[in-house]
Amino acid sequence: MLVIRLSRAGTKNKPFYRVVVSESARTPRSKITDQVGYYDPKRKPEVIAIDVTKAESWIKKGAHASDTVRRLLERAREARPV
Repeated sequence: MLVIRLSRAGTKNKPFYRVVVSESARTPRSKITDQVGYYDPKRKPEVIAIDVTKAESWIKKGAHASDTVRRLLERAREARPV
């Protein structure tokens, strides 16, 4: 089963997360299917850069979003220009 989740990157005390699509049985840092964006919580204001259309297309194909990614997608949709 495919899942959209966060993969931690960055250095000690400076986390940076990639929003990735991968198999649920694999670890988040292993081979990924696609990267749909990133999240940088340490920047002020925090940066949420997610390709919402790409993420929604993966969800339509059957991928499940984790709870955290679901909340980040909602925030990215609100910030998206109309």
